[in-house]
Amino acid sequence: MNKFEKFTNELLKWNKIHKLTNYNTKEEIQLQIEDSLYPLEIEPSLKKSKTAIDIGTGAGFPGLILAIAMPETKWYLVEPLKKRYSFLNYLKTILGLKNVEIVPKRLEQTDIKKADLITSRAVMPTPEILKIAKPFIKKDGTILLYKGSNVFDELKDIKAKISSKNNRNYVFIKA
Repeated sequence: MNKFEKFTNELLKWNKIHKLTNYNTKEEIQLQIEDSLYPLEIEPSLKKSKTAIDIGTGAGFPGLILAIAMPETKWYLVEPLKKRYSFLNYLKTILGLKNVEIVPKRLEQTDIKKADLITSRAVMPTPEILKIAKPFIKKDGTILLYKGSNVFDELKDIKAKISSKNNRNYVFIKA
């Protein structure tokens, strides 16, 4: 069984008790895994990132999924909610993810060094997430946001590259 299958099976088990996400079938979770990985297809240079931070990792999308796909990148998965933090920590252990550190705080409360890549999926409006992320991104780093259709209203004065697929907008912002 590969790591994505193990992730899926564990999420389905944990979800029955802890309600980590609204995805309740293997097919729904598979779609979220594909959604998390899609930016690596359109921006292969992301794989060269040495360090990355995922803000509000939740049940693992996109941070844990990207950490599996990018084993050479050191990932900091920032998740302040205890049940999600516990789930992520458990998965880090059973999947043997030595490139992952789970951080049980809000990003602003951490002392994480600047990273090459910051990701976040549907955590808060774009201007707010950028304000939080900017002190943690290296010069010439990339901020990758997974956003819905309202992103165009949020990007009025922000220079960004946007790629769209299905109902998702992938927003790439250079630091």
